[in-house]
Amino acid sequence: MTVTDDRQELLSALGRHWNPTAATLLAAAGRGVEQSSRGAEVIAEDGTRGVDLAGSYGVFLVGHGNERVRCAARDALLDAPAMPSGALHPATAQLFAALAEVLPPTLTRYALGCSGAEIAEIALRAVHLARPDRRRILVAEGGYHGKTLGAMTLLGQGNHRAPFEPLGGDLVKVRYGDAEAVREALTGGDVAAVFLEPVLGGAHLTVPPPGYLAAVARACMQTGTLLVADEIQTGFGRTGRMFASEHDGVVADIMLLSKSLTGGFMPIAVCALSEAVLDDARAHPDWDPEILAGSCRSAVAVAAAHATIREVRERDLAERAASVGSVLTGGLAEAVRRHPKHLLDAPGIGLMAGLRTRNPAVETLISIGMAQRGIHTGHSLNEDIDHPVLRFYPPLTVDVAEIERVLAALEEVLTWLDRWPRPATLCISVLLRRQYRLPPQLLLRLAHSNVRVDW
Repeated sequence: MTVTDDRQELLSALGRHWNPTAATLLAAAGRGVEQSSRGAEVIAEDGTRGVDLAGSYGVFLVGHGNERVRCAARDALLDAPAMPSGALHPATAQLFAALAEVLPPTLTRYALGCSGAEIAEIALRAVHLARPDRRRILVAEGGYHGKTLGAMTLLGQGNHRAPFEPLGGDLVKVRYGDAEAVREALTGGDVAAVFLEPVLGGAHLTVPPPGYLAAVARACMQTGTLLVADEIQTGFGRTGRMFASEHDGVVADIMLLSKSLTGGFMPIAVCALSEAVLDDARAHPDWDPEILAGSCRSAVAVAAAHATIREVRERDLAERAASVGSVLTGGLAEAVRRHPKHLLDAPGIGLMAGLRTRNPAVETLISIGMAQRGIHTGHSLNEDIDHPVLRFYPPLTVDVAEIERVLAALEEVLTWLDRWPRPATLCISVLLRRQYRLPPQLLLRLAHSNVRVDW
């Protein structure tokens, strides 16, 4: 079978059995069949080499196929891959010790789960046990904490919530970055907790003004409100500090960790709680320790997480994210200066960066153009917002030469895009919002793709 046949077969399978829109976008971008990957490099079956600047939205923190993490996962798989509930396992003790070394000293209790959504729900259960007389939860508009039905009660993105309303819970939404709005919302003393991303991720990548998180933390302390820092995208060095909360010197009552924690090898998540929160929860008349138990039983995931933390610390990858990240964020800012016709700004901190585009079509066209040049970027997958952010979340091991290759390719794509009149991209944005009702052949024809649409 040829590479072309392999690609056709894969896209057909994706389109028929998983996501026809994703299959169409991958076909339009000319994505090759990925055969192997190392570091920030992805190699297709035809030998072409690409650079992964998407990182599966931050999952591949320590680089694809990281040797230390791979060996740790392999050894655990060979020895004792599963942990029965209540069993002792050396890998668990090692992970807990590693977490204790990097987390703030007040966060001493850890619940292990299999996903970010699961630990968001564990945190929500802890909050309601610890603050039983308060039912309201404050979140940021555009905030993302998972898409299970329980986690959706915390979701600040209305388009994802809408099909399932009414959802349980009393949600208070405020504009991200507005500390005064948080203070006003907490004055009534009826908010149990604030769930907040230190840097807003998702389609709305936004770095808050300095002091924002610190002001929110003060308001929480003054009103007895718990602060839950969702560091699922920002944790373990992504923003140039071990945790993004450190930029404002904030220690939350609860911290959520996942996504990058095993370098992409296995899913795992951690809900880290303070002893004070546990004391309040234990005072609840219906307290049972199992209420806050997670579902993770994988020694392989636990071993991979321990190895990832060691890799981040011993290679000082947080500092690397700060230094190499300045090249990326500076280059993206320069791209906005040179091409204001289709770009608004370049939010970013460390190696968590993006391009805020004037409309969804611009984001899609840049994403396709970069893919055709072997550069993988993080599409927001959200055509409902007016100004989506195309994300650049490379492994923290990425080097300056790879970043410069990305920026050179971006300049080519933006120079080509500047030839498009703005009304044309607005028309395409309208089509994108209706793409689920349009034949995929239309986009593939525009992209000059030879993929046969059979989904």
